[in-house]
Amino acid sequence: MTKPHLSIVLISLVVAFGWLGSVAAEPLEWVTQAVGRAARLSALAPGRSGFSELAPETTGLSFTNHLSLDRSLTNHILLNGSGVALGDVDGDGWCDVFLSGLNGGSALFRNLGDWRFTNITAAALGTQSKLKQFDATGAVLADLDGDGDLDLLVNGIGVGTRCWRNDGRGVFQDVTEEVRLGGKSGATSLALADIDGDGDLDLYVVNYRTSTVRDEFQQRFEIKRVNGQPTVTAVNGRPTTEPDLLGRFSVDSQGHINEHGEADVLYWNDGQGRFTAIPFTSGAFRDERGEALTATPYDWGLAAMFRDINGDGAPDLYVCNDLASPDRIWLNDGRGNLRAIPRTAIRKTSWFSMGVDFGDLNRDGFDDFFVTDMLSRDPVRRQIEAAARGAEPESFTGSEARPQCARNTLFLGRGDGTFAEAAWYAGLAASGWSWSPVLLDVDLDGYEDVLISTGFERDVQNVDVAEEIEAIRQRDKLPDAAALQLRRRFPSLALPNLAFRNRGDLTFADVSREWGFDLTGISQGIALADMDHDGDLDVVLNNQNAPATLLRNNSAAPRLAVRLRGQPPNTQAIGARIIVTGGPVTQSQEIIAGGRYLSGDEPARVFAAGSLTNRLNVTVTWRSGRRSEWTGLAPNQWIEIVEPAGEVSAAKPHAAPTPWFTNVSSRLGHHHVEQPFDDFTRQPLLPRRLSQLGPAVCWGDLNQDGWDDLVIGSG
Repeated sequence: MTKPHLSIVLISLVVAFGWLGSVAAEPLEWVTQAVGRAARLSALAPGRSGFSELAPETTGLSFTNHLSLDRSLTNHILLNGSGVALGDVDGDGWCDVFLSGLNGGSALFRNLGDWRFTNITAAALGTQSKLKQFDATGAVLADLDGDGDLDLLVNGIGVGTRCWRNDGRGVFQDVTEEVRLGGKSGATSLALADIDGDGDLDLYVVNYRTSTVRDEFQQRFEIKRVNGQPTVTAVNGRPTTEPDLLGRFSVDSQGHINEHGEADVLYWNDGQGRFTAIPFTSGAFRDERGEALTATPYDWGLAAMFRDINGDGAPDLYVCNDLASPDRIWLNDGRGNLRAIPRTAIRKTSWFSMGVDFGDLNRDGFDDFFVTDMLSRDPVRRQIEAAARGAEPESFTGSEARPQCARNTLFLGRGDGTFAEAAWYAGLAASGWSWSPVLLDVDLDGYEDVLISTGFERDVQNVDVAEEIEAIRQRDKLPDAAALQLRRRFPSLALPNLAFRNRGDLTFADVSREWGFDLTGISQGIALADMDHDGDLDVVLNNQNAPATLLRNNSAAPRLAVRLRGQPPNTQAIGARIIVTGGPVTQSQEIIAGGRYLSGDEPARVFAAGSLTNRLNVTVTWRSGRRSEWTGLAPNQWIEIVEPAGEVSAAKPHAAPTPWFTNVSSRLGHHHVEQPFDDFTRQPLLPRRLSQLGPAVCWGDLNQDGWDDLVIGSG
């Protein structure tokens, strides 16, 4: 009996600690150089651009984000799904995978190399982990305390943000209370950056809600006048001063009650991985005029990304908000003071903004960005979808207007702090119910292409079905529980994921099928990493009620893969900008942490090398302001550049350009006022508004005195 007993003991030990003894494939062979180190890639197999799906039965990456029908019928916020976080948690050189799951179903997989993965959730996070106790949404792997390893942040419905600290070997301890996170919010995505320039990573948490009145039919609202304005003062007898009702409801000019989302949270890091929440009204957030906010915005937040929008080296912030909540775009002064971007810098935004990504799509040296929405690609389907309509007539405010439109938006940087919207021109305005956009040079031609995760459990925008459900509910006088069951009548909206190839002229071609990306289902979280050390970025997708997808990038074109090692505490060099010259075009990218819808990439970037005979030059501008250069690099290798220590040399100030025009509008003494008007209330089938053409203007010498006079119409 001794031998069988010993075998059982050994098997138990392997199950408990197997990830520590598992033999992974050989990592890259690094050679130390002056500014870092380099590793040659193995010979690349010939292949076509695109992706190959790898079966979970082969890879071991077996995971499904389950959501029961009953739960989805009673709380549709759960239908927003869960994400994926990628990073090397145990320092073995291979990128590991964390997949968030509803119903406590999150999982961590160790990458063994050669496209083999093993589930180490229990061993790395504990069998009694709180991960098993909540619906996880967003996740990020990032070095929060500057010790060189990746810690884990996970958002959840009703639990806010939870934190697990890495011991350096891939074993995690829950330190949520110690680092002053947690809460009860319905948190979605996360983004990290050194916003105040002190070297550590600060955190922005996007919140949605834990529940919504859209899932509850019987609500009693008490409305009173407060400071002359109609105000919701109680809901079902509960005062709206209670935490979960604060800022939640408002009354518009037509007497409609509108529900709002939760306030997002900005956390400053103290350098030791402990966080302090910074209120919106603390002075850190300012409006377009530079005045401190006096009210907290309550938005339906879905995603946020830190990127240097205006090119001053500091991480700015774009926040994607759902429904009528406007997107928030904050410009950072480098010291953590965030000011709303000028109203005229961006002239419109998406209505149901789901996710955002940045990149220089036309390689003119200025970053562009792309925001996803829900407009169907099928013109016929658009006629039965509920169009985005404001709760009250939109006031036309001329040059200060920033209307929302129910479609994707593509913003092209002009280099002067303003952006031109060009989604229709580019062929990217419609992609169906879309979640996360990813700008990635798939074919390595030097131009970033576009990947989009898509799909939803139910086609709730179908007006015909919605009216049918409402008619049944009214006719049969159904109780709430029975009325919610009618949602089963909505058809599924499983959609193919989309891939668009950048033609290099600001237009894009649909290559979803050609590139093997057109997998049909409900894909929400998406993230990038080099899983097999071949120097291109592979894709992981977290799908709802279907196995997670692992896509191998098949590109065989020459490339240069870049990883950065920053000075502590920003060891992953988040916020650093990489510029590569000598290839087919000048390319630039930025290292980010989080920022994707519910998800976060491995902190690495890949650049097209063009010909194998090219020699590439890399310039890194670190978040600290330091600069590094590595010249004469051959293609087809990984390089890692180390941030130099020492003082940062002061940047030379750039002379301000001489303006061509001077604004003398104030001399007119005229201010046009347009009355609010909702065209669609009068004519619901209008394809577009006709009432907001504005006043006509013309010049002409009316009195023949030799001077042109100005005529302004009434609008």
